[in-house]
Amino acid sequence: MKTIGLTGQSGAGKGAFSKALSLLGIPCLDTDVTARQVVEKGKPCLLELVDRFGKDILLPDGTLDRKKLGTIAFSDKEKLSALNSITHRYIALEVDEWLEEQKDNGAFAAVIDAPQLFESGIDSICDLTVAILADENTRFRRILSRDSISEEYAKKRMASQKDDEFFISHCDHIIYNNGDEAELFEKAKTFVYDHLTNEEHK
Repeated sequence: MKTIGLTGQSGAGKGAFSKALSLLGIPCLDTDVTARQVVEKGKPCLLELVDRFGKDILLPDGTLDRKKLGTIAFSDKEKLSALNSITHRYIALEVDEWLEEQKDNGAFAAVIDAPQLFESGIDSICDLTVAILADENTRFRRILSRDSISEEYAKKRMASQKDDEFFISHCDHIIYNNGDEAELFEKAKTFVYDHLTNEEHK
């Protein structure tokens, strides 16, 4: 089974490409969802975060106060590093378990959709890494439309992202998504045929 690491900037269309691959029969894991699951109430990851950052990061019902944790972590590089170290470790465990399930199910390929693909170290278990990129104006319009945030906040988010050169230099394959979803779906079909389909399936 081929393991594909999928990444890219906010607004580039990584989620849309992942959805297209799913429609083409390739199982995809969204690590953003996994990141939320590992910090659910009572989970070992949340307990470790409380040990590191204190009970102030919890809401009265015992669930994670994401805003409070974010305020603490993003105010200090060392604390942010500690946060990432803890959460990435638990996410990686979930990723490993999910990949084993896909193998058991007979999948010939599986995709890990991970914005923090390289930062988390998940790229080390991938056979192929792919980045979805789009020009700045296109990403800006998509973020505003999708997330209903201010232009200022959208610009700040974009400024915090890795630039194109980072992805071009780190990834095995680049897909540009400056068109619509129909065009991206065709690119997904081509990608599956060229890179994921075994010779006997062609």
